[in-house]
Amino acid sequence: MSLLLAGTTASVAQADTGVVPASTSWVSADRGWVLGVDTLCQTAKCPQLVRTLDGGATWNRVRTPALSIPETDRLRVLFANDAAGMVTDGEQLFVTSNGGTRWEPLGMKGTVGALGFDHNGFLAVIYDGTSSRLFHRELWFGSWQPVPGVEVKGRAFGEIADGQVSLSTFGVENRYWTQSPAGWLEEAAPCDIFAATRLGEAGTDRYALCSFDPGFGNMTKELRKSEGGPFKTISTPPREGITTGFAISPEAALVAATGRDWSFVHRGPGEKWDTLLTLGGPPFEDLAFSDAKHATLVRGGPGQEFAEVYRTEDAGINWKLVKI
Repeated sequence: MSLLLAGTTASVAQADTGVVPASTSWVSADRGWVLGVDTLCQTAKCPQLVRTLDGGATWNRVRTPALSIPETDRLRVLFANDAAGMVTDGEQLFVTSNGGTRWEPLGMKGTVGALGFDHNGFLAVIYDGTSSRLFHRELWFGSWQPVPGVEVKGRAFGEIADGQVSLSTFGVENRYWTQSPAGWLEEAAPCDIFAATRLGEAGTDRYALCSFDPGFGNMTKELRKSEGGPFKTISTPPREGITTGFAISPEAALVAATGRDWSFVHRGPGEKWDTLLTLGGPPFEDLAFSDAKHATLVRGGPGQEFAEVYRTEDAGINWKLVKI
């Protein structure tokens, strides 16, 4: 019944803006962004950014830079606040410091990986064909510059969280840096070279989700925590699904996973994890908290069976569809 409900409400939900969602980013419970494909565009396949200031009750179109519709990667949006944000199609990256009134391009060639922010600017992992590096750009002006030392050879899987960066190539190396007043300093990685790393933080504690030993539609997952020292495993989420997302707040830890034509959100991190959202079809992406209790995700995207945004107001216990 839930699948039928989700499928029937989606067509109604997309009738308002005409935008099929590909990515979402929220900076508070009420203020969010969705980047997707504009079905009202005369030339077809036009990326369009929309924003809400009232929790999704209404949406307004925002000036959108000339992105392409990627065939392999996907459109992504990430905002730190009402002003500072980024959009990418995997090859192009644009940043704004005034809420989308003006966009500035990356200014170099490369494949765009993980995106994030620090206290004074934008962060992005860029692969230039030889190595993957962390780049930084000041919020208001200037060009993208490589962060000294934060680099690995080859195309790496990158993760950026508040004050943390991970760069890993499966089976080769997995490296990890934290930000201090002295700059980015390398520390022992929370996961080994055969694990995929996802990062998060809650309060002053740092967290990592290490996912490894994949099987048919499942994999082992370990939630690890650092209180300033080495990371230690504190909980084990369910094996169901290949990890596609991780988010943590003082209220809960959430793990998105997909496998065997089903997608899940597991909720912990207590002795027992609950799986409180299970839907058939495409994977969940962009899982993130905007505050302790509010989190959002995208289910599928343009060209897939479903393209929907879901949100929770009670840290992942209940989820509802957001009309775009």
